[in-house]
Amino acid sequence: MEPDAVPSTASVIRSGEYLIVQKPDGEQSRVVRFTPKQKILIEKLKFSADSVFGKPYGLFEVSNNQCTPMSVDRLIEELHQQEAPVATSLGDSETTTSEVTDSIDPRLVIAPSALKLEPEQKRQKLEMDAVLEMKKQGISGQELVAKLVQGSASFQTRTVFSQSKYIKRKAKKHNDRVLILRPTIRLLAKAYYLKDPDRLAMLRADQLALMLQMAGVHHGKNIIVFEQTLGLITSAVMERLGGKGACVHIHRGAVAQSIPCVHSMNYSESTLSTFLPVRIKCLLAGSQLPYDTNRRPVNEEDGEDNENDEADKKNIDKLEDQDQEALSRRNDRLDREKQGLDIISEERAHSLIIGSRTVDPISILELMFPKLAPSSSIVIYSPHQNVLISAYEWLSKRPAINLMLSDQMCRVMQVLPDRTHPLMAQYVAGGHVLTGIKVIDQ
Repeated sequence: MEPDAVPSTASVIRSGEYLIVQKPDGEQSRVVRFTPKQKILIEKLKFSADSVFGKPYGLFEVSNNQCTPMSVDRLIEELHQQEAPVATSLGDSETTTSEVTDSIDPRLVIAPSALKLEPEQKRQKLEMDAVLEMKKQGISGQELVAKLVQGSASFQTRTVFSQSKYIKRKAKKHNDRVLILRPTIRLLAKAYYLKDPDRLAMLRADQLALMLQMAGVHHGKNIIVFEQTLGLITSAVMERLGGKGACVHIHRGAVAQSIPCVHSMNYSESTLSTFLPVRIKCLLAGSQLPYDTNRRPVNEEDGEDNENDEADKKNIDKLEDQDQEALSRRNDRLDREKQGLDIISEERAHSLIIGSRTVDPISILELMFPKLAPSSSIVIYSPHQNVLISAYEWLSKRPAINLMLSDQMCRVMQVLPDRTHPLMAQYVAGGHVLTGIKVIDQ
């Protein structure tokens, strides 16, 4: 359950939300923020974002750049059709092999080897122009696939397995349906992993689940996180906390950047209250914030208005409103940073999670390990094993027990009647996870 991803009363798609867009059995999965008058493109399927506002999440059918929700009755009817034999389900069951061969060019019948060497389009009676014209007229993907099968000169000569693969391949290419889903941690991990696994440090969803389990993340805990995984680890921790506890996000720079997974979850104010970003230079400087002495109240006036010129006064008021808004955000950021520094300095952190891609985990351990509470869990992830071996040796010389370095392999398998094989185009190897527990030094 994800009660705080979006309000529980929101059961329909709203403008400004981040959503997961993918085609059924598609190879892509995109994270898109839906705004008015926006055109969404996913695997050559294009539709308008305005057509889905106010409609429930789920499966949609695209026609003329407009989305229509799929009804349950229609899906059940199509499921029954798929269970029927291939020939009868496509409405061409009376076509025999001899009738199909009669319609083939005689030159191909004389030289069967030429049939294998010719491109597949040459064996298709339905021209590409006709396919494009039918798409413009709004024909459904299922009807288009049926016409392509009827126009195939070699369909009836195929085996049952080959016919099934042919239909699936054409349905995947001309599919006019799209899934619009509410973001979850698993869907975000899948989307960014498929898009660019290197930016995610090769972190898979199963390894992320292992990290959360070994770190003991649950309601009310104080977790320190340093990560380079686009905010995926931080977002997963915030979701687990459920509005109670603290996720102290250690980051470089003035503000926390490169955390799209946190913004994409559409978190409520209750969940966002647990997000406490802390700059590394503040940890090095101690409890004193670098610009804490320059803090000003939000309603403080910076100067006098020009009473003689009304136009200048309006411009000044507008600039002052913008300054006040920026000052309010800065003060809120300082308050959150102060809370995070207090948790670290008072040794109230229960776990430390490091998701490193280019930063040496030992540099973070040297800074944070002395400030962890006794019995705190330590979880370090990295796509490079040699980095974790060095961290293992570093922890073995400190008061830490139950040190364990592990890796996981995940491979997608296709399991169908009479044929089973792994998916060829996939990333098999991921990263490595180092876990341990801090104890009292005696």
